[in-house]
Amino acid sequence: MLFSSLLLPVFGALVAGFVSGSSVLGARATSNDSYPLPMKLTGSGTYTHDPSIIYNEKSGYYYVFSTHGGVARSKALKGPWTAIGSYLPTGCSIVTENAGHCDTWAPDVVNINGTYFLYYSISQFGTQNSVIGVATSKTMEYGSWTDHGAVFSSKSGDQYNSIDANVVQADGKLLFTFGSYWADIFQFELAPSGLAPLSPSPPQLTHLVLNQTSPQSAEGGFIYKPPKSKYYYLFYSSGTCCAFNPAALPAPGDEYKIFVGRSESASGPFVGATGKALTETGGTLVLASHGNIYAPGGNSVFWDPKSKRDVIAYHYRPRDDIRGDANSVLGLNYLDFSSGWPVLVA
Repeated sequence: MLFSSLLLPVFGALVAGFVSGSSVLGARATSNDSYPLPMKLTGSGTYTHDPSIIYNEKSGYYYVFSTHGGVARSKALKGPWTAIGSYLPTGCSIVTENAGHCDTWAPDVVNINGTYFLYYSISQFGTQNSVIGVATSKTMEYGSWTDHGAVFSSKSGDQYNSIDANVVQADGKLLFTFGSYWADIFQFELAPSGLAPLSPSPPQLTHLVLNQTSPQSAEGGFIYKPPKSKYYYLFYSSGTCCAFNPAALPAPGDEYKIFVGRSESASGPFVGATGKALTETGGTLVLASHGNIYAPGGNSVFWDPKSKRDVIAYHYRPRDDIRGDANSVLGLNYLDFSSGWPVLVA
């Protein structure tokens, strides 16, 4: 997420006493040849951050929604991707709750009974003054979104930070996963409307991820169940993100990367490949920097009905041109779950 690098001094002080449980994974994170390259994409709409990818079977378009409100679409995964404007072009209804701005972060789009729900975050850098809102659309086209305002918020002193929403439908429930830094990633159940918590206040929270390795706190949780799998997989990002200074990059392996855990329940408990709980720094590395791909993260995953394969979408920075969010590029790879764990493939 946008503010993770800004929180490192704050959060590092809180967790400096913890011992790392992921030294082997950290070593792999510096490798330049461990992963396949992302697909070669075309078009002007490939600049993205925290991409949420979804396919509309009626229109035949793939859509990617991004931090800062951008939307791109394409008839094919490899493009050409075309930017089609913002999902909230006239602003959002919750700006007065948060410093009067509507710079949306980390969208998550899900089809619930034929209506597309877009969950977005608004926050103040480095604080827990954060709100997750929701908008709905029948088509996902420009100008079609209706903003319904706030779903959930956080304030200073809470255990969590209310950004980075992800909604998964499981066992007849809508499960709302969220969180970034502080105590990382949590979940509660939404009302069937998808517009508010099931329980009025406060919702009962399930703790899903706690990464106690400074500066590797977790954020951007995304739960996905492959069509033929008995497991739900919880992907999340960890490490220094976003405001990179090319002259003073993080220590190799400390930059953004993607981890995963799995469970037979969408509410966990989730464990990594070693059996260690994600609430005990147990995540398994899925994707890290390699070659010209630097600091991948902010991912979403979906089942592509055209190729009939699982696809992961993420952002990264070209190592030869590391700058701010405006230079964050869309990465797409197929995923292979045949081993029981996700592996990126070309």
